[in-house]
Amino acid sequence: MTNQRDKILRSKMLGAMLRKTRKEKGKNLKETAALIGTTTGKLSAYESGKKIISLPELELFAFQFNLPLKYFLKSDMQSDVRRSIPEAELLLTLRQKMIGAQLRSHRMDADISLRKLAKSLNIPPSRLSAYERGTRAIPIHELEALCNALGHEIEEYIDQDGPVGEWQQQLQAIEMLSKLSPELRDFLSKPVNEPYLRIAKQLSELQVEKLRTVAEGLLEITL
Repeated sequence: MTNQRDKILRSKMLGAMLRKTRKEKGKNLKETAALIGTTTGKLSAYESGKKIISLPELELFAFQFNLPLKYFLKSDMQSDVRRSIPEAELLLTLRQKMIGAQLRSHRMDADISLRKLAKSLNIPPSRLSAYERGTRAIPIHELEALCNALGHEIEEYIDQDGPVGEWQQQLQAIEMLSKLSPELRDFLSKPVNEPYLRIAKQLSELQVEKLRTVAEGLLEITL
């Protein structure tokens, strides 16, 4: 059974997550309380950790703010918070180095010297050098300017393979699924239909000539 200390810690952490989410979404206490069918006083108590929210209220909260319920139901929230800081710092360091290396590669491909590129953007060459080494974070507006100068898009620098990239791809997949007809969504949601999806994937990867051959073979079978 959960001891009192763990219960208090869980309540405080969950409350902080509720408050952070609400503020990020630009909602006040009264608006949010109405969305989940509770009172302003109760919601304030939930956020301060004096009370802990019920599951139905939490479900509505997650629904109203378009967040997965499991985001609020992590079984080991304390250790997750402890791990989050060094992981975040490591991720930022790696991403800065990857962006710097990509920036340098684009500059070399464009056959532009570091000094010339820095001058065109009116920034010190030492700063651009730090950007390329990944030892200094690049502000968005400067990265956009660098991309424009080198003939590239900032989207090319967005994380594709890391945890943030995977999350973005999941959101895109969910968005695409939401645009499908109910019949197609129902078909995709059934595990028994997975073999058909695999076949469709394989067909989509075939070259045109091979795909035509397969189609002709199917016609011969059905005729």
